[in-house]
Amino acid sequence: MELSKETLLLQNEIRKFAKEVISEKVDEFDKQNIFPLENIKKLGEMGILGSTISESYSGCALDTVSLIVTLEEISKICPSTALILLTHNILFSYPIEKFGTEEQKKKYLLSAATGEIIGGFVEIMTNELKILREGDYYLITGKNQLLLNGTANGPFILIFESDGKIESVIVDETVKGVVRNKKDNIIGMHAGGITEVVFENSKISLNNRLGKDGDGKFIFEEIRAFANLCFSAINLGIAEGSMENAIKYAKERVQFGEPIINFGMVREMIADMITKIEAVRNLVYDSAYIRDNNKDFSRAAAISRYFSNQTVAEVTTNAIQVYGGYGYMKDYPVERYFRDAQVSRVLCCSNIDLKELIVSKTV
Repeated sequence: MELSKETLLLQNEIRKFAKEVISEKVDEFDKQNIFPLENIKKLGEMGILGSTISESYSGCALDTVSLIVTLEEISKICPSTALILLTHNILFSYPIEKFGTEEQKKKYLLSAATGEIIGGFVEIMTNELKILREGDYYLITGKNQLLLNGTANGPFILIFESDGKIESVIVDETVKGVVRNKKDNIIGMHAGGITEVVFENSKISLNNRLGKDGDGKFIFEEIRAFANLCFSAINLGIAEGSMENAIKYAKERVQFGEPIINFGMVREMIADMITKIEAVRNLVYDSAYIRDNNKDFSRAAAISRYFSNQTVAEVTTNAIQVYGGYGYMKDYPVERYFRDAQVSRVLCCSNIDLKELIVSKTV
């Protein structure tokens, strides 16, 4: 697929920013679990925090292909930063833009587009909540292990079941009884700002509900389709970053008097990486093109996510094999890519759900 001139310009700008700015402290942020707020603010100045927000609310409303390219380029350097952008743009701003009331849009999107707030999202598959409907608010008690962008301390979207219905609400950062606990036991995406969130008799007004009563399931399906596509882009970027580092190392590492890039086994692994990455790129870009043409892209996005999940696991594993024993050390980036890939593969949609979605949309 040939990118437009505008998308190529954006790609070059993001690639330059990732290499010159994000890469400077990527390993430090990962090792110390530091949320890269300064870099996110700079991306906000570039308009990237308003990627899914219309111009009427100070956003730039990127087309899907441009958004995919942005996530891909950033993921080559720092998947955690890409996850922050995905969460803010697709899991927070997008559902408000599409399903929110005018009041909700003015309240959240204007601030989200500029980076005044960084929106979050609660991973629905880890809900341990008790919900009671009392008058004009929900009373929530319990916890969820995964609040994406929790470290940013901004508002976030919570999807839950109440009285047999699926609901979606915006939880303000000022709501009493909401506690965010930093998590240090996550395998990857250490700089991604993932926290635990605990609700202690927290009251969420019905005015903060997205859509009508019971619309949460439809909203989640809409979010999930877009998220599948964007997580595929992150998988693609991780795979590309892993491959590029493996090739660089193979050219520099000398054994038996010659670079290991000349060894047949190494060349076979690299050929396999190149082939599968190209296949993922074609799937992801094609899915984005379908969405930009206002067609149902959910099946294509599910296929992209499923295949990219497999590919990023294989490529990051093989990259470690190219490095040999050094690949398991934290001094080299392929170890970080391998860990980050495990997180990117499971958030928002399991492989079982992806298979079911692919089949249901086909037969």
